[in-house]
Formats: sequence, structure tokens, C-alpha cells
Amino acid sequence: MATYVRNVQGHSVELTLTEVDPNSVRLDPTNPRVGFSMRQLGETERNEAACVLLLTSQEDTEALRRSIIASNGIQEPIYVRADGRVAEGNRRVVALRGAQEQFPGDERFSKMPAWLIPEATPEHIVQDLLNEIHLGSVRGWAPYERALQMRALVNGGLIEDEIAERYRMTTREVRQQLAAVEFMNTLYFPITADPTDPEHRTKFSYFLEFYKNGRIQAHGESITDLPERFARWVRDGRIDTGARVRRLPRVLDSREATRLLDLVGFNAADEYLAKQHPEEQELYATIERAKDRLALMTVTELVELSSSKERQEILENLQAELARVLEAMQRVRRDS
Repeated sequence: MATYVRNVQGHSVELTLTEVDPNSVRLDPTNPRVGFSMRQLGETERNEAACVLLLTSQEDTEALRRSIIASNGIQEPIYVRADGRVAEGNRRVVALRGAQEQFPGDERFSKMPAWLIPEATPEHIVQDLLNEIHLGSVRGWAPYERALQMRALVNGGLIEDEIAERYRMTTREVRQQLAAVEFMNTLYFPITADPTDPEHRTKFSYFLEFYKNGRIQAHGESITDLPERFARWVRDGRIDTGARVRRLPRVLDSREATRLLDLVGFNAADEYLAKQHPEEQELYATIERAKDRLALMTVTELVELSSSKERQEILENLQAELARVLEAMQRVRRDS
């Protein structure tokens, strides 16, 4: 068996590479992918079966199972503690078990590579290892799960500056992540019909944008219940894209638009603003951007334009279309 010594925050951990049967290891019920849902269950219900069910219900687990079958097994090792509990790779374990059920007796899915963590390794070192895998690299947990792990680090005694330094973030970014996950846990999940539904966690970016957007935060001074209302807007589907969160400050600038968002929905608020402020409409916003860009044309670009019939034709067509629209507007005005 191969061994590999990994430096984890100044501690040397000797990992041993082996192969394990996915049914011989135990899933970790505290894993961020299922931790929140597991905590909603009674203590006696927080078992292996519940963990399997929660992971299996996640759409990406099914996609992973299909990928494992297509690639004839698992290539990337999981991490397993000395007691057989999975430290990293819970979803891969469940997906491979699913492949075994579909192809019983198939050797391709009988084993999976695993790094064994020495028995004497303190748990905080194991957590540091997981943090390096998931917080300090491109591959990792989903955004909500990453934020949960950051909160676990704070609860474990690390300060925000340390987390930021370790995982190449700014302290402000860490604080925003922590605020967003606390927002979801205290104001959003409790008002949903099923807080354990994995779909809710995919909306973490909305709550993160809520804290990152300074104009939204500024409105919080005059709209004291803005966090509660925002949580309801997300729950009810009134805000269902990141773009709508970014456009929210314009809605909040208008009392009537905010009222329409509350009573009818985002589209109604958007339509109201479009009538009040034509520049908010996509067409006019596009024209504004084009106008601003033309004003910034450099001498080099002008020289290129003078020698390019294709570029000249684009601008001439634009000029002709604008002339046509203005002429049509004048006719409508005379007729009315």
C-alpha cells in the first residue's frame, strides 16, 4: 500500500492509499451536505439509513452514479477515518453503492480507492484537512456547505481573519458568508414548508448577495423588517434569480414598486419601474451602454473603423435604424 505524508496546517499526516468496499465504511451524519437535515431528525433517527436517503435524494448524487458507471468505477480516493467513518467522499460512497445495486457482482464497482487517516490523528487536524480540500480549492462543497464549514471553524475557535488567510479570502468575504448562512438558518428555513428540501440550499447565493450589496443594506435602515421580507420573497418565488437580487435596490428605491413586489411579484414591480423610468427597460439600457461605449472609442479604434467596411456598415445600419424609429415615433405623435 502506498503512503503519502501531507502537511496540514503545519502538521504531518501520513495517509495510506488502499481500496475499500463502499459497504464496509460508515457515512458521516455531520457532513455539510446532510448536516442540517440530519439535525432536524430525532437523535435515534440520525442513522446510516437516514444519511443514505438524504444523499440519494440529491440530484447530483444520481448524476455522479451515472458518471461512475460510464467511467467504470471511481478513480479519485475518498478519505476514511481509522474507525471506518468517511471523512470526505460520502456522496461517492452512496453513488457507488447505487452502481453495485444496478450491477450486482460487477467487479468494476466492488471497491473504491481510499486514503486512510491514522488513528492517532486529532479530529481538528482531520477538519483542517477537509477545509483544505473543500475551502481552499476549486473542487469542493456547494456554496452553502462551504459557508457552514466556515461557521464550524469559528465555533471551533478560529477568528475570521485566520479563516480568510488560510483559504485565500478577505475577512469581509468571510463575514458575508457567515451572515448569509445565519440568515438562512434563522429566517428562511423556519418559514419553508420543508426545511430539509435540498433545493433550498441552492438559493444561498441570493442571501449572500443580500449582504454583499451595499445598496440593499442601506435600505435596511429605513425598512426595518427587510430581512424577514426578503426571506418571504425568496420562499414565495418572487425573487428567484441572482439578477433579481441585484435589481432589488431599484425596487426598494420606490415605495410603490416595493408594494407591488410584496403583493403581486417582481415582474409587476419591474413593469412599474419601466413605465416610470424608461432607462430601466432592457432596450433602453442596451442603447445607453452602446452610447457610452461609442463615446469612449479610442483613436486606434477610429483608425480601424476607417479601414473596415464591415465596421462602417454596422454603424451605418444602426444610424439608419435609429432614424427609422424616430421617424415612426413622430408619425405616432402626429396621429395621436
